[in-house]
Amino acid sequence: MHLVCAFLLLTLLVPIQAAAAEAGSAVAAESLNSGVTMVAGGSDHTLDLKQDGTVWAWGNNEYGQLGDGTTIDRYTPVQVQGLDSVVEISAGSRFSMALKSDGTVWAWGGNWNGQLGDSSVAYRNIPVQVTTLSSVVAIASGHYHNLAVKSDGTVWAWGWNIHGLLGDGRWNIHDAVVGEGSMNGSSSPVQVKGLGSVVDVAAGFLHSLALKSDGTVWTWGNNDSGQQGVPGGLTFNDGPYTTTYRNTPVQVQGLDSVSAIAAGYSHTLALNSNGTVLAWGSNSSGQLGDGSTTTRYTPVQVTKLGSVSAIAAGSSHTLALKSDGTVWTWGHNNSGELGEGSATSSSSPVQVSELDSVSAIATIDGSHSLAVKSDGTVWAWGNNSLGQLGDGSTINRYTPVQIANPEAPHWLEYDVLTVTDVTYNSVQLNWQHATDETGIDKYLVYQDNTLLATLNSDVNSYEVNGLSSDSSYFFSLVAVDADGNQSVKKEESASTAANNPVPEAETLLYRLNGTILDFDQSRIIWKETGDKSLWMYNRTDKSQVKVYDANGSNRTISTAKLSADGVVYSISGTGTHYWEDGAVQNSWDTLDTARPYEVKGNFAVFGHNVVNVKTSESRSLLNSSFKNRNSFDLSADGTVVYEFINGIRRHLPDDTFTTFNPPSSEYPNTYNGPLTDGKNILYNAYTENGGYSKWSLQVRSADGQVTKIALNPIDHADSYLTDPRTSYQINNGWIAYKEYNKEIERWTLKVRSPEGETKQVYTAPKWWQLTGVPLSIKQLGPDGTVAYTFKDTTYLYSAQEGKLLYSFSGPGELQHRDSLWYRIDGGSLYQVDRVDPNQLQLSDSKTYQAGGSNYVYSLYYGYISTSGQELSGSWSPPEGFHGFVKVSMVSPEGEDYDLSLETVGEGNRLPEGTTKLPDGTEYGATEVPGGYRAEWRVKGRTGDDYSPDKKVFVYVSIEYDNH
Repeated sequence: MHLVCAFLLLTLLVPIQAAAAEAGSAVAAESLNSGVTMVAGGSDHTLDLKQDGTVWAWGNNEYGQLGDGTTIDRYTPVQVQGLDSVVEISAGSRFSMALKSDGTVWAWGGNWNGQLGDSSVAYRNIPVQVTTLSSVVAIASGHYHNLAVKSDGTVWAWGWNIHGLLGDGRWNIHDAVVGEGSMNGSSSPVQVKGLGSVVDVAAGFLHSLALKSDGTVWTWGNNDSGQQGVPGGLTFNDGPYTTTYRNTPVQVQGLDSVSAIAAGYSHTLALNSNGTVLAWGSNSSGQLGDGSTTTRYTPVQVTKLGSVSAIAAGSSHTLALKSDGTVWTWGHNNSGELGEGSATSSSSPVQVSELDSVSAIATIDGSHSLAVKSDGTVWAWGNNSLGQLGDGSTINRYTPVQIANPEAPHWLEYDVLTVTDVTYNSVQLNWQHATDETGIDKYLVYQDNTLLATLNSDVNSYEVNGLSSDSSYFFSLVAVDADGNQSVKKEESASTAANNPVPEAETLLYRLNGTILDFDQSRIIWKETGDKSLWMYNRTDKSQVKVYDANGSNRTISTAKLSADGVVYSISGTGTHYWEDGAVQNSWDTLDTARPYEVKGNFAVFGHNVVNVKTSESRSLLNSSFKNRNSFDLSADGTVVYEFINGIRRHLPDDTFTTFNPPSSEYPNTYNGPLTDGKNILYNAYTENGGYSKWSLQVRSADGQVTKIALNPIDHADSYLTDPRTSYQINNGWIAYKEYNKEIERWTLKVRSPEGETKQVYTAPKWWQLTGVPLSIKQLGPDGTVAYTFKDTTYLYSAQEGKLLYSFSGPGELQHRDSLWYRIDGGSLYQVDRVDPNQLQLSDSKTYQAGGSNYVYSLYYGYISTSGQELSGSWSPPEGFHGFVKVSMVSPEGEDYDLSLETVGEGNRLPEGTTKLPDGTEYGATEVPGGYRAEWRVKGRTGDDYSPDKKVFVYVSIEYDNH
């Protein structure tokens, strides 16, 4: 019943017991399809295990041993409820057991002797977890007791303990248990004494077995029929019987190369590594297979049998699976359990009729037999009085019949459950629909294994609310079909955000459980943590679809960008792929290392080519060799401008091109860093001015007119390594660019309108070197808004309005899409709301009540980015209230700002005095009567006193009441 490769058993120590987890009272089949991999037979019911980790059962269900939530007998398979990720199954007399991949053990059915191991004697018609047991690698079920091997090689037992079955040195245990009933055993696992390095176990009616990694066999329990293989034992008078037994393990002598063991009602089997079978114990029906019916107290060899790969023992009959896929049986045959077409018992092996290509066999405390073929189908024969053969009848079968193989709902892809829209107290679960031959009836959503919701079959998302901030949760999803069969669980963990207020200038739109790679007005593409799965999220209906999954491979997502109609993504080791409408349409695995440097519209630029990703049409770009995005630019219509020898080439979608070269008067006749908005070309010209080499920033319009915009110093160390977009950009005729002002020795940022009007946006502080100042252009919008950074602060400036719109410090970047600005920070997408740059922005606020008064404590921040600018804030008490306001201001380091405070109302403006400390802190306070308001302002002391890269903080304390 337990098939384990002999080589592993003889050479591996217990901590490496991968094979043991696939052994038990049923043998794993190496099936390559979605069928059955393992079977287990109880006294009058049957289990099978599918490759997807679900368990199915049929036959007698008087005590709930089928695990379907009822006590109704089933003549065809039904699904055991609430179980998945199972790797091994076993069945006893009217109870069942399963081992999950996480090392936990689950049991269900009759429990009068504590055989379910849940510290009770209550019957269970759905699985319950065996208590205090983990890290299990193998299990076995006897008549009313169970055994388990842990990864440390120890053996644990529970249930009936008559005649020392549990092997812990006792023969009678009475647990204090929950539930009605009486018992003689242990309702929770106890350790078998004196055993270590065990790799497998087997359990019979009244005896137990263990196989150690050195190939030796150990046994304990009843021995009145010689089933221990070791003559003798303690004598115990049990009413009219005198019985020998052992309540601790003893070694079976003469066995040292055993690869598998099996235990029947009162006989025992061992499979040698050479493919021969040994047997001992009761032999009244010839179940030992030695050609006799003589009871054997020590092992004897089964006759005429070799090349055996697996064994199984029933009540009084035995099965063997040979390496050629045939099955051989011997022993009792009144119900046809030998499967050779008669009811005649046999004391030597006979071949089961019309059965080949078998990969697993099983039987135990009963009179029916089971086999799994390599195609995943299940076959049964023998006693069928309670439907245990699963063929829909109660007729005994003397040759094998095939068992129905009902399907549970299954998921279309490897991983379908994802988390989006994460807030501090909620998340949204999204999934792709499961499929089933009878149709999906409903979905079950669980949070930490507690049922949250039962949803209709047309639903594919669910918002979980009421969560705690900055906390981790575990969610799972189960699909249920019209017959009540359940899919395997799809599981996903998620962590809520910290309960930090979103700045007033932003609105949180989405928070995904990964990293956002690209987005537009209707789509977001994002990858899960670990770079193994790529998703496209629909912003309109909140649905999503998986674009790519590594499916357990080592491949990772390198790049991914939205095209006009689909997704272009690169995977390590497999090139670049174009995905649209649920499938990969085109792929490139050799095209210039097959990794695109840019994607716009339906076009992608590789090392030497521009490709239409929809049609796979490719245009070669002569003399191009792109190593990054620094030497070319791509328009959405497929136009590419790129460095060509010393000039610039514009390559059109119709495969025509124009080359622009510097006039001979320019020195040394070199252009680089070309960018385009589809009409104009913006580029640097390497030139000479006043005896020094300079970058001359120039724009070439569609009519060929060249305009020189700025002269800047050259940093020869990184001129070809730095993305030119950090120094200049062009969009819809607007140009943002950096210019060095030699007179004040500072870098400035300017924006030029399509009509040629220029506005100075920013002047950086003096820097310790000429180049390398941390001023960088991030993105230029088509309306002249520009996002730029200085050190760790990002600013958004409108050239049309001539003012700063927004700023933030820390991680994240601004991106413009269809007239709106957004901030991306990892998996979070925010929309930027335009705010008055002269208003102080709220950073944090706390409120509480005490002693009949209300208290508000708030922290504000802002930037004085232009000469003469003021930052302001105000507060008015609610109607019928009056209050008291305290304001303090901390100037940025190196700046000297003034704080003013006024009480305003009824046409009056009453200035309040403030006090300034030597460290630059300034504070003041004022009473605010009903109908008045407090106003505070921060401004520079002189016209030049401003610093847009440094925050000023204002702390406001308010107390108000209606007394």
